Amino acid sequence: MLECKVSQELQRFADKKIRPASGSQSAACVAEISALLQLIQGCFPVPASRVIQGGSYVKGTDTQGCSEIDIVLLSEAFASVNHRKKPLREGLETLRENLKRTSHGNRILMGKRTPLSLRFNFLCTESLHCHSFEIMAYYDVLGPTPSTDLKLHLYRKLYLCNDSDEAQLCALALLPYQVDFVKASVMRVKELIRLMIHWFKTSFANTTKENKFRRLPSSYTVELLTIYIWERAEKPLFFSLVQGMRAVLKLLVRYAEIDVVWHRHYHPKFPIFVKVNQKHTR
Repeated sequence: MLECKVSQELQRFADKKIRPASGSQSAACVAEISALLQLIQGCFPVPASRVIQGGSYVKGTDTQGCSEIDIVLLSEAFASVNHRKKPLREGLETLRENLKRTSHGNRILMGKRTPLSLRFNFLCTESLHCHSFEIMAYYDVLGPTPSTDLKLHLYRKLYLCNDSDEAQLCALALLPYQVDFVKASVMRVKELIRLMIHWFKTSFANTTKENKFRRLPSSYTVELLTIYIWERAEKPLFFSLVQGMRAVLKLLVRYAEIDVVWHRHYHPKFPIFVKVNQKHTR
């Protein structure tokens, strides 16, 4: 594909087929999603002290056919519960039923039930396309302005945690840092990220019995690897999408050699990080 296309052709394709709508159409989406977020908070059975948002839509890496929005409802009601999974599941199930009964219910297509999250697609009336939502809930482990010691305590807790579900819930507190890291990239990097995500979404066969054990990178992994390639090239403001895509693909081919670390929120000699690094696992 890359050998056949010059940079201008790939740019025109990205502008026409991948870049999300702008102008009035984009403004309509923002208004719809803002209203739905208020509705979600109102339908949740316990008051949320804070709401965290993530996903490609929030980070600015969404495409025309793939817009993901992650919502984390943080409530102190779950902090005092010894076995949190059951009340969390019940809270999300109540939210599911409440949303179906609202005026937006006919535009919400509920997804398959999962133990820790509520998933659904929401149809925007103005632009007639869907946004993919995933909603999770927990208590506010870090708070809005955590100290360094509090963050280090969370890293230790995640390292020592033997319950994968509990670790996933605790890690929700790190979502704002993931969002900020990707949002800080220049617009050209986000264009390349969109192109890579589109390639992953459209260039592989759907999951079948024969290929169910394959492991393709997640969208977030693709975002991080694209940013890493950009940083290795000394962060140019402008670059060829063809060259950028080729560089990311060449990195993915050597996936067993990938070892990328950023030390934005902990020191390289932080004991837990040193232990993780010594394991040499991916």
